[in-house]
Amino acid sequence: MTPFKHLFAGLLCVLLTMTGVGSAGAHGLAENRATLVLRDQNHLSVALFITFSEALHRVLAPDRSFQEFVLAHAAMPPEVFKSALLEAERRFQAETLAETADGDQLLFERWTWPDAATVQQALRERAMQALVAPTDHAHEAAFEVRADCQAAKAIHSVRVSFPSAFARVLVVSYQPKQVWVEPQRASPEITF
Repeated sequence: MTPFKHLFAGLLCVLLTMTGVGSAGAHGLAENRATLVLRDQNHLSVALFITFSEALHRVLAPDRSFQEFVLAHAAMPPEVFKSALLEAERRFQAETLAETADGDQLLFERWTWPDAATVQQALRERAMQALVAPTDHAHEAAFEVRADCQAAKAIHSVRVSFPSAFARVLVVSYQPKQVWVEPQRASPEITF
């Protein structure tokens, strides 16, 4: 870490301590959610929308305060942060589980995660927001994570569980109905 980054991180720590940011306004309030979509009777997709800073804090530094975690990881060299993020992603993947009513375990694959630079920038924004407006409600956009699994047979129902680091997750599930609409023609009746 360069001397400037050391100085910046030190000043940020002092300012956060002086402003009482330990209670970061929105910490724990954001709702994480997942959308499960079943296609072709055996292809299950999941799209997760997760408040990453809080999930990363819970998995990478649970024994540190949230503001200490944010400051430390926001100031990390990019390659060190990327390594920590990859470790967290491996844990999140291993702890995201799905099981059919028959007891078959489904393995989610083809994971797509936000890039490390974007996640680290979100941590920097959380740190700066805490400095500028320590008593305001902290806002952080949820990051989208996607994965798929293919079952050997038709899926009629599933049970899912997510990493404890995600806290509570609201799940929406559906099996889409698809219909082609020809140019200049009304579609067949679409029911809900």
